[in-house]
Amino acid sequence: MSFFIKDSRLIKIIYYLGSSLLILTLLRISLWLLYQDDFSSLNSIETLQSFWMGLRVDLISVTTSTSILVLFLILPFRFSNNEYYQNIFAYLWYVVLIVIVFVILADMVYFDFVHRHVGSEIKVMGDEADMFVGMLLEYKIMLVLYAFFCVVIFFLFRRAIKIKLEVKKQSMAWRIGIFFIVFILLFLSIRGKIQGKPFSISDAFSVNKTASGNLALNGFYTLYRTISKNKKKQYRFYDDATTIEVSQSLLKSSRFEFLDQKYPLLRSLVKSETKSKKHNVVIIMLESWSSKYVDSFGSNNLGVTKNFDKIASKGLSFSNFYANGQRSIEGITALLTGIPVLKNFSFLGSGLELSNLSYLGTIAKENGYSTIAMQSSKRGSFNVDSITKLAGFDSYYGAEDMPLVGDEDKDKKPRFGTWDGNMYTLLHQKLSNQKEPFVSFAFTSTTHTPFISPGKQWERYKHNNTNLFGYLNTLKYADDKLGEFMEKVKNEPWFDNTIFIFMADHTIGFGNDSEMFKGTNIKIKNRELEEMKIPLVIYAPKIFKPAIIDSVGSQADIIPTLIDILNWKGNFATLSNSLISPSSNSFALFKSGETIGLVDKSGYIKHTLDKRLEMTGDESLEKRILSIYQLSFKLLQTNRWYKKD
Repeated sequence: MSFFIKDSRLIKIIYYLGSSLLILTLLRISLWLLYQDDFSSLNSIETLQSFWMGLRVDLISVTTSTSILVLFLILPFRFSNNEYYQNIFAYLWYVVLIVIVFVILADMVYFDFVHRHVGSEIKVMGDEADMFVGMLLEYKIMLVLYAFFCVVIFFLFRRAIKIKLEVKKQSMAWRIGIFFIVFILLFLSIRGKIQGKPFSISDAFSVNKTASGNLALNGFYTLYRTISKNKKKQYRFYDDATTIEVSQSLLKSSRFEFLDQKYPLLRSLVKSETKSKKHNVVIIMLESWSSKYVDSFGSNNLGVTKNFDKIASKGLSFSNFYANGQRSIEGITALLTGIPVLKNFSFLGSGLELSNLSYLGTIAKENGYSTIAMQSSKRGSFNVDSITKLAGFDSYYGAEDMPLVGDEDKDKKPRFGTWDGNMYTLLHQKLSNQKEPFVSFAFTSTTHTPFISPGKQWERYKHNNTNLFGYLNTLKYADDKLGEFMEKVKNEPWFDNTIFIFMADHTIGFGNDSEMFKGTNIKIKNRELEEMKIPLVIYAPKIFKPAIIDSVGSQADIIPTLIDILNWKGNFATLSNSLISPSSNSFALFKSGETIGLVDKSGYIKHTLDKRLEMTGDESLEKRILSIYQLSFKLLQTNRWYKKD
């Protein structure tokens, strides 16, 4: 060791690296303390293993970001001993480190809502950069904490910068040797392994539990690893015949038949003498409505969804329903195409549409329906304007088309567009003039973070724009406006012939939300896969008798369900089944960060595609999820998903 320490430049580099790792370790400890519920499945040994793995992740993160600086600091030329030269690169290291800290702190805010680290979905957020920045500005405590870390890091680096360089005579051969040794060490640190493939996100799971990976990883590492992967890896777990056989057995139903082995997911309704039913369909996607915060689905006595609960009691209520993803665009894609956006899959607006697909609006129009879509966010938010047009919706409206007609606080404005009440007013007007039969799609937004209060009358809890209480207040408002809409449309002549479908786009979470209700009669209970559970109600009191249905389902099931209910003709291709057919296998596919999952009546499995994580169900789950993933990826890549007539 003394051989290396002869060069005081190395002392400084070791100090910078050590300080960086210390800061990132403190941030990991903060994550662990803030979200203990998320890591409660880890015992003491597993927690220590995850922290140790986290140190490896941090070392990779820091060396990847600073390797060029290190090489400049240790160049084998005498000018690199210059004090000013050394200080320039020291301050650059400081800048790099505070950027890393900012990303990790922002990720800790994001973790509160999705219970995982940020990943490739940042590409979607990039299209909404102004909204994303606005969200971060609401978290003033994190901004203060960030400023604190910046100051602490600055003084740590100032201390190292003040160390006087001891300029000793060293041969050029010695200096070149040191340079190449450092280069090799950097290479190994960035690679994360001496042998085999470089360290990947899957390697961070020191034990086969999602919590282990979430504790070991940091948001900076997951961000740059996912957005830098342009080439999509094609996995091959089984031969093609096996993947087709397994996938078709999962999708098998007496209501549908497979049509073409070259297009193995292509199906149609089994031919019968039954005529198509011309019921109207109104689909309302509810922003961030998690099952556990809706009393009829979570039984947590929160008292903010009385109208929805009343609707659920008179409709088909699906108690085991899941979001296919954790982003709005993933939920929209699943609804409009029947395709869950699994790992390495594109979503609508990012390339999925390059393949031939069967779209909800298009199928409806082919069966004589008119179509209309709208969202309370701005027209172009998440490209929903162009996406709905592509999916067969003839007319589309956004926040810019919705007059302010409600009783919300005039001095406040939601971050993402307009209040839900304004959208419901326009939806009512448009549907009353829409040619029947019709299919409509509407997407709310008031319950999106930050939770801007629409007025005191909806503040059941002490309001905060960033925590659970603020969310519950906006949820109460959203529920009230939904109730008002339903009361108004009951008087319309088309109401009795209309099927209303209410479901969320994804869930939302708040870390240790149970802590917020200490001392009250409210007890928040978390169930398995709570981060994916969303409500679904199909409401048509003149068509369906009320029932609670416990079969597994997801957003991707809506297309085959409507085809089943309405006897729609034509071909379709989805990764889903009808929710109402007793002969269908009930299952749900989902993506959570860099993991994918499959739920069925036996339990569930989570998988990284390189490693199996939790599994509570039948052993066949792993073969099913890997088969359907391999087949789906290949069909999308080769444009054999759907065959146009």
